[in-house]
Amino acid sequence: MTGSNPSPDWVMPKRTRRGERLYVGNVLPVSADGNFQAGADIGAQTHAVFQRLRDALAAAGAELADLVRINTYYVYHGPEDGATRYWEQMTAVRLQYFADPGPVGTAVRVAGTALDGALIQLEAEALLPAERAARQRIMPTDSWDWSVPVPLSQGWRHGDYVWVGGQVCADRQGRAVSLGDLDAQTTTVLRYISNVLRDAGAGAEQLLHLKICYLHDGDAAAAERRLAAIVARIEATYGAAVPAITAFGVNLLYEGLLLEIDASAVVAEPRVDLALGGRAGADSNGGAASADGDGTNVNSAARLRASRRGRYLQLSGHSLAPTAADPSLDGWLLASARQCLATVAQAGGRAADVCRLTVFVAAPAWRRAGLNDAGPLQRRLLALWPAGAAPSITVSVVEGLPGDAPLQVDALAWLD
Repeated sequence: MTGSNPSPDWVMPKRTRRGERLYVGNVLPVSADGNFQAGADIGAQTHAVFQRLRDALAAAGAELADLVRINTYYVYHGPEDGATRYWEQMTAVRLQYFADPGPVGTAVRVAGTALDGALIQLEAEALLPAERAARQRIMPTDSWDWSVPVPLSQGWRHGDYVWVGGQVCADRQGRAVSLGDLDAQTTTVLRYISNVLRDAGAGAEQLLHLKICYLHDGDAAAAERRLAAIVARIEATYGAAVPAITAFGVNLLYEGLLLEIDASAVVAEPRVDLALGGRAGADSNGGAASADGDGTNVNSAARLRASRRGRYLQLSGHSLAPTAADPSLDGWLLASARQCLATVAQAGGRAADVCRLTVFVAAPAWRRAGLNDAGPLQRRLLALWPAGAAPSITVSVVEGLPGDAPLQVDALAWLD
């Protein structure tokens, strides 16, 4: 696919509006007419993705200054001693586009993006401009800071919703600490999350979602043990307040860092946790039979995979094995996505209520499927929604997933 001009029916950003929020997914380094910026370096591709994000927001009357959340997935396959310089080159460009104050952010190194040769991909969330004065920036003094001056934020609150940016085990100078000590790093990261929630007027009992990026350096068994230890510390810390969890394995940037976690919370009525797919008789991992047959949810890391608080329904860690009749990656995708939609229906919602959907594909499964881009997967997903009602969709290729699953689906729905 590198060097080609992909069809613009899926390579351009997908924007969805729910209430006062804008969700933008699938932001790739393409030109305004959909041509891939093949051969460009990370700096040029970073310019391209932010220009496409700016265009997508402008079409809804918003600006980059209205961003409250941005996730950056980037690819680096060079020598490890050049990884930090690569990140700094990318960040130097990103800083030209962030407003001050800027959004919360999570930037992780992934195995690939939705387009072969694309080195960076974004998904983002913004408020409509009229809401800019109503949001509250959260910058705890007892937290970590970045190694270079950035206008990014640790948290934002708007109305009853709180966004917490990616938290890492670092000090006020951006230096990684507790190197290699998983339990100490997890404890510190959870404390930083609690500090953001505290300053936003929320607590752990208001958590809706945790997204765990954990170190996966090719050893699947070691990565699984690492994730299990992280989840055990989360459960020991939060108890019954453990929210829905999404987890995926990445090759983290700083040597010695083993995890990064971002979060969301809703200051509203008590959380309601739903059985997946609306079926009784969940299996031992909390999964349920799929609408297609005897699928099993393999993501044991996420004990609660569908949680509702107020109007928000968080669907996380959905990775449902397809029936024996269709063991393909497409089969996993459709089984997992249909499970999401069944859970939305159980909560009284419709497919059109899903506003954001992110698909994480494990690199080995991506290669086995012979994919050069996410076009086929995007089209299979879009067929599940009524015309014009699909959410913003982002597909990213990661090093590995819980339970050695080939794919998992994460989504957020607004329920009226």
